[in-house]
Amino acid sequence: MSSNPFATRFIRPGALPFLFLDGDSAEAIVERLKGQKWWGQIIGEHGSGKSTLLATLLPMLEAAGRRVVAFKIGPGERGVPSIERSSLSAASLIVVDGYEQLSWWSKWKLRMIIRRADAGLLVTAHADVGLGTVFQTKPSEAVARAVVEQLTVDAKSRVEGEQISAAYRETGGNVREMLFRLFDVVQKNATKAAD
Repeated sequence: MSSNPFATRFIRPGALPFLFLDGDSAEAIVERLKGQKWWGQIIGEHGSGKSTLLATLLPMLEAAGRRVVAFKIGPGERGVPSIERSSLSAASLIVVDGYEQLSWWSKWKLRMIIRRADAGLLVTAHADVGLGTVFQTKPSEAVARAVVEQLTVDAKSRVEGEQISAAYRETGGNVREMLFRLFDVVQKNATKAAD
């Protein structure tokens, strides 16, 4: 069987560009962030594309003259890795994916270090953390279908529309989890075809 299009290597953040179906763009987000003096937040539910959007934005932020220092904060992590204050400048942009995982003390300390350097801060979070929203990810079945269409260009790995709808409903609109479910659907379809 050809490789499953829903394998982790194809769906991890950065493997696909973020899909804008509402007329917005990565360029517009960078401009909004610039207008907020490089301080902002991307908010949205679990699995709604925040990390994918960050991966799409990072090269554009660097092209806009920002020296990006990015951190991914996982579940249970309460602090950010050490940041050398002397390495920060007004051109620095600290990017924290999973900001809500940090303790209040870590958030406060991070903000103070960044403010003293006159640097910028861009975070992802599930809810407003007071940094000014530059984008809110809003999962929808239309977005989910567009992502699936991008991934299933090979006719052998196509999934039926009802399978997409069912996976979307079953995961409560969590697109990341929906893609994991579709991995299993493709595996089952391949097994049936081989029998």
